[in-house]
Amino acid sequence: LAQGSGAVHRGPTLFLASRLLHTMGRHCFFTEVKDGRLQEYLDYHDNIYPEVAAGLRAAGVTQLTIFNVPCTRQLVMYIETAGDLDFGRATGPGSKYRQDPRCEQWERLMDADFHGGWTDCKEVHSSDREWNAALRLPTSAPPAGSAETGAPARKRPRTEST
Repeated sequence: LAQGSGAVHRGPTLFLASRLLHTMGRHCFFTEVKDGRLQEYLDYHDNIYPEVAAGLRAAGVTQLTIFNVPCTRQLVMYIETAGDLDFGRATGPGSKYRQDPRCEQWERLMDADFHGGWTDCKEVHSSDREWNAALRLPTSAPPAGSAETGAPARKRPRTEST
């Protein structure tokens, strides 16, 4: 999934942080939890199924952080991954991750009961690009699908949640 595609997604994806190193990807998503469901959503994530944690790690997630915008039901999810991968394939229907019944149960529960999907946030500034360019240091690759790379943006259907 390309960063900044503007598509609605569920679950994690990434951004290629360095064209040379290909060691870390990052991505950010936004959603709003259904009215009256935020505390239960947080409780589930505080007690994540071990199979989900293991499955996301196996799919390449090295860090997944969810932020709550104060005094709202809005959430921002930031993900780091080990390398460039397509989370539609890594965690979507038919993936190895979804073959685990508990992971499939988790994804269906999050989607149906709590939010209905994540929207991909477009990265508009990154210190490893803009700051490094200003300091004349090596910079990371531009987001896939951007005008700078010419690569097509990959979109994932609304089939997953986290």
